[in-house]
Amino acid sequence: MKRILTFLAFISLSALAQDPSALVSDFKTMLPKNGISPISDQAFCYNQKGVVGGYQVDKLQRIASVTKLLSTFAASENLDLNKRFETKIFISGDRMHIAGSRDPYFEEEKILLLMMALNDLGYKSFKTVTFDKNFLFTDVALQSYQEITPEHTRLRLVSYFNPKNIKFIRSKWLTAFEFAKEENVELDKSITPLLSAATVTVSDRNPMEGLSPTIYVHKSKPFHALLKAMNVMSKNLVAQNVFLEATRIKKFETLMSEKGIDQKSYKIYTGSGLPIKTANSRVDNLASCRMVIKVVELLDESIKKHNLVLSDIVAVNSGLDLGSFRHRFEEYPETRGAVVSKTGTLMNASTLAGILLIDGPVPFAILNQTTDVTNAKKFQDSFVARLFYHLGEPTPLDYSKISIFPWDGSSSILELSN
Repeated sequence: MKRILTFLAFISLSALAQDPSALVSDFKTMLPKNGISPISDQAFCYNQKGVVGGYQVDKLQRIASVTKLLSTFAASENLDLNKRFETKIFISGDRMHIAGSRDPYFEEEKILLLMMALNDLGYKSFKTVTFDKNFLFTDVALQSYQEITPEHTRLRLVSYFNPKNIKFIRSKWLTAFEFAKEENVELDKSITPLLSAATVTVSDRNPMEGLSPTIYVHKSKPFHALLKAMNVMSKNLVAQNVFLEATRIKKFETLMSEKGIDQKSYKIYTGSGLPIKTANSRVDNLASCRMVIKVVELLDESIKKHNLVLSDIVAVNSGLDLGSFRHRFEEYPETRGAVVSKTGTLMNASTLAGILLIDGPVPFAILNQTTDVTNAKKFQDSFVARLFYHLGEPTPLDYSKISIFPWDGSSSILELSN
């Protein structure tokens, strides 16, 4: 009799996993309790063992930074995720030239580390600093899409290569120090990297040719580590750079078509999820819930060819990874270590997508269209707990923290022989 009851219970749970009606009911009931309305503007979906369930799974929704999962997939399909980008530094007398490698993550931490390394080598000032169009640098946090042009890079370099800006540089170094400390990387808090340049200009060619300069190279961390930082910290400009690099190889629409994804199920304008704004218009990335979980499923499979798993490049809800995901699900400890996903937040959208670990990965997405993003996040946490309740028990990862600081503590630049 006990075996019969156990078998019937198994059949009941299996049927429930294939029938989304109970979850849809929970979804519609929980939304207003969390102040999220109207219900008709919300969507969720999941794919358990080939069966897609959810609510409004084919409605186009703003997806915000969940877009970064799409950019990550394009990179996995088109690029080498174990590649290290090599930025070369040519120095001859009082002149320096930076030859970029299209390193997608060259922000304030890395420019400060470069300055520190040059100071350690005895370099303090240059008459001229030049760089090429493959060197992409910014320290600006954007709220909407902006193209990072060589002129933008030049102006930002000017602000760093000016010792008169010591207070600004010092504040940036202290921020980098705290970031490094959190990621178990040691920096010297007492120093302030300073470098002087009389002029900074962009140059299509290397002006050091024929001068037998000293050559240094900065090797980035592996590309997959940069993607982890991008997804954990939701770095918009890194994501845009990654998207542009991947789609230079193959257009996003072509890749989606090859994977059987209908072009009507998405409208992607940026690789970060930031909207494109003008004085009179705004366009946001849109996608259906079904499209998002299909890409998540494809990504989970695609990264295996790089000898990676999803937690190598996306945040885990264990409290170890930094970023907006760190304090999610704190009220639901039973889910700890069993959600690998990306958050997304705009003024009118709050989204969450990734995988639930339930005896194998279950791709899921929750796409809330609301200005009450604080309550939306609380709702998403509670609804994920309901997903586990209906679909199966969490099977947490044995996850160890992966440092996302863009420097591993070794020398940040190495001298090359001429």
